[in-house]
Amino acid sequence: MMKSMFNNLLLSALLLFGPAIFAQTVTIDSPHGGFTTERIQTVSGSVSGNLEKATIVINGIPQMIRLNGGKFSLSTVVAPGTNLIEVKAGNASDRVSFFAAVPPRDIKVVLTWDTATDVDLWVLDPTGEKCFYANRSTKSGGNLDVDVVDGYGPETFTMSKALPGNYSVQVQYYGSYDKPVTRVNVYVVLNEGKPNEKRKQFQFVMTRSQQVYHIANFEIDPES
Repeated sequence: MMKSMFNNLLLSALLLFGPAIFAQTVTIDSPHGGFTTERIQTVSGSVSGNLEKATIVINGIPQMIRLNGGKFSLSTVVAPGTNLIEVKAGNASDRVSFFAAVPPRDIKVVLTWDTATDVDLWVLDPTGEKCFYANRSTKSGGNLDVDVVDGYGPETFTMSKALPGNYSVQVQYYGSYDKPVTRVNVYVVLNEGKPNEKRKQFQFVMTRSQQVYHIANFEIDPES
């Protein structure tokens, strides 16, 4: 009798309060709001519920993030000025904004992808030098600031003072980890945080491990 009454009460509670009981929550532990002088920030926090991934939007650029025991952590290159980071899971979300007093970059290239694989960003500058995981700083001032080896990015290339000429963006499907199809997004941001900021987005589907794919070219005009 008591067990039956308990089960009935539990069922009634689930029907009445179920959405509240099992509502997901998202908490961003770092970075904190306010002011920073650090170009590379660690974004970390937690998501309730038995989920494997969530979505993070960093200054308008979305991507998936891996959850390990409900925890997440990734590194990102912040923009000069005001930054906004939001993490979403189901109907729950949390966001943080902060001001970064960091040197501006003429070029930022951000690579994200949608499976737990290893994808590498390559950027070839007008001199032909390639910036990638084995050559993370180029003679022309290009830098691979963030290299990710287990999905989902972001890998980030920056250059403080852009050389005029043509740039080539390529990605290598380094390790598929039994994920034969991976979709990548590449964002090219010029003059980030300035009134003349420009953004371009490129999408591509990769199907062969170890293959190098050409994604896009962009041009930097000589200063007049």
